[in-house]
Amino acid sequence: MRGESGISLTALYVCGAIAFVILMLKTTVIDTWSWWRVLLAVGLIIGFTITNIVVAFTYLSFAKIPETPDQDEADVLEPHTINAHYVAAMLFFANFGDNVVRGIEVSETSHWFWLLSGDIEVLAVFGTLSVLALFAHWSRIGRTLREAD
Repeated sequence: MRGESGISLTALYVCGAIAFVILMLKTTVIDTWSWWRVLLAVGLIIGFTITNIVVAFTYLSFAKIPETPDQDEADVLEPHTINAHYVAAMLFFANFGDNVVRGIEVSETSHWFWLLSGDIEVLAVFGTLSVLALFAHWSRIGRTLREAD
């Protein structure tokens, strides 16, 4: 384990690559995109990480999880690294971020598909769904830690 930090930066590298490709498209081919659209990938990864940390601290503050489980937490949680709730939270947050950008860009509207309209109601729905899905994700992790005791 010497030299390993345990932190995976893959999502950050993928986000940076996507942002770079979108930046190149903005500066060379597609000049109608706003800079908000170009920086959406970076905003999504930062916003989702902050939301995940806030929900995790909130849940773990009120959950009755033993201080030290019998086994190592990494061994207990290894098969539970990602689940449907976490993926759903990411998708809800991506839709939330896209709607934020559409709300800022008043010239680009999508009236035919209300999920991408940028309305405040849609923002509230997808923001709430993202937080609820993250709460379900962390409650599953908490349940796993309690059962390991």
